[in-house]
Amino acid sequence: MSVEMQQRICIGPKVSQNSENPISILLPNPSSGLPSRYIIQEGRLFEMQVVDTEGLRSWFVGDTVQSDGSLYITTPIDPVFMFIPILDIMRQKTIDSEGRFLTIDTIFESDQYTSLRHLSQLHKIELSLALVCEVRGSSIMKTFRLDDDKTMKWLKQKVELIVNKFESVPALVESIAYTESLPEVCRKEAIVQSALRLVSAYLSDSWDAKLAAEYQFPELDKMQSRTQLLSISDFGKRSGMDLDEDFKADKEIKKPKMSVGQKKLAKASAGMKPISSFFAKKTA
Repeated sequence: MSVEMQQRICIGPKVSQNSENPISILLPNPSSGLPSRYIIQEGRLFEMQVVDTEGLRSWFVGDTVQSDGSLYITTPIDPVFMFIPILDIMRQKTIDSEGRFLTIDTIFESDQYTSLRHLSQLHKIELSLALVCEVRGSSIMKTFRLDDDKTMKWLKQKVELIVNKFESVPALVESIAYTESLPEVCRKEAIVQSALRLVSAYLSDSWDAKLAAEYQFPELDKMQSRTQLLSISDFGKRSGMDLDEDFKADKEIKKPKMSVGQKKLAKASAGMKPISSFFAKKTA
């Protein structure tokens, strides 16, 4: 009995012809902690995202029709983002202790995160871990422990990297189009703020808060405060002038005349009790 292979349309980075088949794994999303799909190929890690068309489209693949019209897109992701929340938990940091050191085997053979073992295939993964970890031991036996200061330094470098490349990415420039009429200092702060949001999308709530605390946007805050004041002022002008006139206009609207039948009905119903009163509890 033949088994029909399901096909999917996927866009990803170009790989060599001799490349091995990609490995599809589930790992906890570094931001939400929920299982998400990732791909390992040629020693690199890719995250998979799905553009769902809600069943409204299909794909023509050769002489066949693929009923699933979803589009799968794989983009590179720095594996360090994946390890920050995991190592944060695994070190078991307390108020009295910075936590424990872990061997590379302990990290990759975790019972809680079984798919982590596949990440050992990534290029120079130990060097990547060393960017955010305190490392002890020799080349024969190294141990790693997430270091808050090194992690924060690494995250801020990521923000700076995006800031430096910001103007070369049209989609990013368009995201701050509202700053075109503002002073240059506001535009610079908006660029940093946008870069910060992009990095924060890969962080847990706790690390997101820590990173956000490292940045200040005084000029943007002033602009926002002025905008709010203007909005309140405009509302005040509206409520103090136009709304008064609207109220007067409402008072001047005459009630429509009642027909003869409506007058008789109103007269007959005068003094009558609503039906709900017949079901109310009697008072002593």
